[in-house]
Amino acid sequence: MKKIKHLRTIFWAFLMIMALGLPLTLQKDVLAAEEGSITVKLNNLDTPKNDVGFIAYRVGNWSGSEGKWALDDSLKDTGVELDKLEYATDWDSAALKLASAKGLEKIDSVSGKTDESGTMKLSELPWGMYLLVQNSGESEYGTVSPFLAAIPYVTDGGRKSDLTVEPKAQAPVKEADGRIEVTKKTGYMDPEALEVVDLIPADAVYYVGIFQDKAGKVPYGTDYIKEIHMKGVGTGTAVFENLQEGTYYIFETDSNGNAYIVDEVQADAPYTWVCQLENGSSQEVTLDGKAETPAGSVAFYNLYYDLPSGFFYQGSINIEKKVIVDGKQKTVSDTFYAGVFRDKEGTDLYQNIELVQNGTVTVNVPLGGESGDETITYYVYETDKDGNLIDKDSFGYVVSGEGKAKVEQGKMNTDISITNTKKSRSGGSGDSGDKKDSDGSDKKSNGVKTGDNTPIVFYIGILAAALAVILVLVGNRYLKGRKRHE
Repeated sequence: MKKIKHLRTIFWAFLMIMALGLPLTLQKDVLAAEEGSITVKLNNLDTPKNDVGFIAYRVGNWSGSEGKWALDDSLKDTGVELDKLEYATDWDSAALKLASAKGLEKIDSVSGKTDESGTMKLSELPWGMYLLVQNSGESEYGTVSPFLAAIPYVTDGGRKSDLTVEPKAQAPVKEADGRIEVTKKTGYMDPEALEVVDLIPADAVYYVGIFQDKAGKVPYGTDYIKEIHMKGVGTGTAVFENLQEGTYYIFETDSNGNAYIVDEVQADAPYTWVCQLENGSSQEVTLDGKAETPAGSVAFYNLYYDLPSGFFYQGSINIEKKVIVDGKQKTVSDTFYAGVFRDKEGTDLYQNIELVQNGTVTVNVPLGGESGDETITYYVYETDKDGNLIDKDSFGYVVSGEGKAKVEQGKMNTDISITNTKKSRSGGSGDSGDKKDSDGSDKKSNGVKTGDNTPIVFYIGILAAALAVILVLVGNRYLKGRKRHE
């Protein structure tokens, strides 16, 4: 009845205008419906299409007077601009960002499920931009990527209010065990030395994202951003796990998931920097489903042209470990550790590390000073696995070679060699009395040692008596032989 009254009012207004001889001008949308519908038709994946659920969030409103879309105020932090969506990749990227936005559940929404044919229709929807997100049926039908649907929409025939969509979908996969490891390092182009110096940030956060396209516009899934937190270390790592077989593209991003282009200089205040690929790495990673554990890796290097505050030049300490048993260099079953300390007393631990017997490990350390480029001295001591200084009285080895390790510009790498000599049973270094064959089996040494209580004189007397008997027997035999010849 209400609609009939509206039509009657419009009819009488029309007659009055005609009677007055005024020109008639009607806006295009005056008589258009302010409601519409969205029909979803699932593509055939050779899987059941029924009971696949969707939630439609009204994330934007149509302003007829301004002729543009306006994003809901609660979603402005996503950076999505509905009026600037031009290509299909733009629409896909915007949908994924909105689907992962905080507070989305507070937006007005309606929901529904598909029938046996894979069709779902949401009717009597107020005009708006809708974000459709799948909420059931992933394991049976497959995964439908979030997508945007606008009503009204414009076609060659004008503005339409009833929209039909066939969204992209991926069939379910039983297992997804692929992984991509992403590492991050930083460096500084020293203008005086004209060389790149590796850096250690005191506390810095970076972001990396996984995408479906080379341009970094279409994220893979909703949880596509990983954080790399580097606190007092020169290298940070993030891992993307549970990935399907296929090709992926890894980008460094900002906190909102916007990709930085490799080798493109970023002039963001207050620093100028560029994201590079390290060691021949590639952003494109293909996971082979035939591999036992599909895996790939990407290595990024951020090169700064201005030294950031809170970043330090990176030096390194190479720690060699030698183990001496019975005067020979050997590998034993014990595990050894060394701590790199900031103080001579060994109370301010920078890093504790497991050592390689008869080999070398490297610890990256920051230089000193507020500017991060001044000479600094560290102290390297034998420790237990928890970084505590060992008790040398009870330790089974005599330790030598511990001490200072100075790092400075012009000599960013320094070496230190720690030797552990197996103690003897008497407490000093030397033969322990226990020996190991090359196969690792234990043998006891029967050699006579200083302080042994063996009755040596007694055995020497027996040996002399035996020798005398032998001489007598030999002499008698010799005399008998001479008599026969005579």
